Amino acid sequence: MRLFIGIGLPAPVGEELAKSARKLIPPSSAAQIRWTPPANMHITLSFLGQVHQARVDAIERALATIHAPKMQVELDGVGTFERVGVLFAEVKHTSALLALAEQVIASTEICGFSREKRPYSPHVTLGRIGTHTRDRFRLRSNTPNDPAFHQVFEATEFRLNQSLTLPAGAQYQVLRSFPLE
Repeated sequence: MRLFIGIGLPAPVGEELAKSARKLIPPSSAAQIRWTPPANMHITLSFLGQVHQARVDAIERALATIHAPKMQVELDGVGTFERVGVLFAEVKHTSALLALAEQVIASTEICGFSREKRPYSPHVTLGRIGTHTRDRFRLRSNTPNDPAFHQVFEATEFRLNQSLTLPAGAQYQVLRSFPLE
């Protein structure tokens, strides 16, 4: 099983992001982009990778011990991870979000998962740019002011998700939700 822990976006937030994301690329850019469906949009708290089914119960028990408040999540612009070809909506680094991510990471460490070496960088993946067209990829200069990339929503839960690879693309299945208080 390929697992990750994240915060799902409310449907209207994801739909508005998806619509505005497509306006980010000028038609002349010629970049090949696999767009993230709104239902798949999320903020990853921790990526676990390939996990044997027998470990899921221990992961769920560890995550169930987390106590964190509901929080306001604020989208804060748009950016790219050019090296890996990811177009994303930035997420404001609030103390509540960073504390939740740290609790999730600490809980999964107890279950034997290693901490990422890179610093935590909350974001919402909007699309992935094809390897052969990354050099031609350019964002429109006026899009960072688009209100879609500056939305605020309340996070009331985080989720343990399974990523299923299907011919039509990745699909995420929620294995368990954990409420924020």
